[in-house]
Amino acid sequence: MLFNSLTFIYFFVAVLAITYAAPVRLRNGCVLFASFVFYASWNPAYLVLLMLTALVDYTVARKMGDLPTKAARKPWLIASMIVSLGLLGFFKYTGMAVSTVGSVAAWLGSSWRPPAIDIVLPLGISFYTFETISYGVDVYRGELEPKRDFIQYLSFLMFFPKLIAGPIVRASELLPQIPQPRTFDLRGFTYAINILFIGFTKKILFADNFAPFVEKVFASPHSHNRWMNIVAAYAYSMQVYFDFSAYTDIAHGCARLLGYELPKNFNRPYAAVSISDFWRRWHLTLSRWLRDYFYIPLGGNHRSRLHTYRNLFLTMLVGGLWHGAAWTFVAWGALNGGFLLIERAWHDLRGTKPRRDEDVLGIERVVRGVVIFTLITFTRIFFRSPDFATAIDMIRTIIHPSVSTAEHEGAMLILPMVTIAYIAASPLRMKILGMEPRGVRLVGYAMLLVVLLALGASQAEFIYFQF
Repeated sequence: MLFNSLTFIYFFVAVLAITYAAPVRLRNGCVLFASFVFYASWNPAYLVLLMLTALVDYTVARKMGDLPTKAARKPWLIASMIVSLGLLGFFKYTGMAVSTVGSVAAWLGSSWRPPAIDIVLPLGISFYTFETISYGVDVYRGELEPKRDFIQYLSFLMFFPKLIAGPIVRASELLPQIPQPRTFDLRGFTYAINILFIGFTKKILFADNFAPFVEKVFASPHSHNRWMNIVAAYAYSMQVYFDFSAYTDIAHGCARLLGYELPKNFNRPYAAVSISDFWRRWHLTLSRWLRDYFYIPLGGNHRSRLHTYRNLFLTMLVGGLWHGAAWTFVAWGALNGGFLLIERAWHDLRGTKPRRDEDVLGIERVVRGVVIFTLITFTRIFFRSPDFATAIDMIRTIIHPSVSTAEHEGAMLILPMVTIAYIAASPLRMKILGMEPRGVRLVGYAMLLVVLLALGASQAEFIYFQF
């Protein structure tokens, strides 16, 4: 049930109507039941897996809450993480592991070939696994009281707007909202409609129209000229932003209509003035998860410079591996980690700190923005490519083109223009979110939203659905 499908729209309108028609005390139950239906519509069998994960983490958290010290809680936390990461590892990384062993065996001259493994990845497993881990760790640290009501814990974990592709919500952010009465709020309603409009516009008008050109070039980079490859690389950077931030916007809008607030996930990432600034703006909930539950436990930046560099690099490697079960994702993480190390080492050697966003103005800001966008786009070649051969083909074609004939594609001019226009207009987002359409304007707004939904009925999947 994709957000950009008419099926989801019918489903969500029904959920909204039933929720607000029900007595206040039953409205949370209506949302939880809707979450069961939403997830079961993909594959009912994996609902059992999700329930098993929830039951284990809920039980372990309650047990840890009864123990007085971290030392006593630690074995329970480890057991919980073994279950969560074990399930994630089996479903997501078994194929990658077997394929890697086969490649190493072939390189060593063995005739053994790995068996074909086709394990269907449960939707949302990467996201909800990180949520269950953060819940367990927060209880272990004593930063969060374990929830004694299993239904409320399920309501947090299974909340359907964020279940499949985030944002990655901490229990401390959503659990306190669960017991609150769900009442209709006109201001929240207009905000939700505005952010839904932004989200559907990004997905339907931008992401889905960038996709065919990107797919065409990445399918065979060497058969296209240099400029087609360059435009395709930049276009994918925009496509993945439009697509993923669209999902987040729609999740925020749906949550707000139901009376919930989700954390922010993007903050104008392509306005970043440094690599570290980019990662403070892009996929915020993943960045802070990696910081708080991996980077800081490794030691963060509280030891030597070499330890700090190691921790930064390992954190980005884990971030790359989280995104997908392929070595191209690891390479993407390594490239980002390498850029972060170079930036940090540069400032360490000079005894300076990165410039603050508000201190970078004028032409310097434009130059920095272009450079950072280009570096991020370069890493995305590996993120998008199905294998290293494709990525190397694209890079080689850009540096030493084998095809010199001109290709006439309107997208080569239109997509860069759309990219520049969107980045320039992005500050208008807050003004749009602050609009309060009423009367005739509201009717016109609703009609425009209906047109967008009709255009999006092709049900093109969101990029992060299988992550």
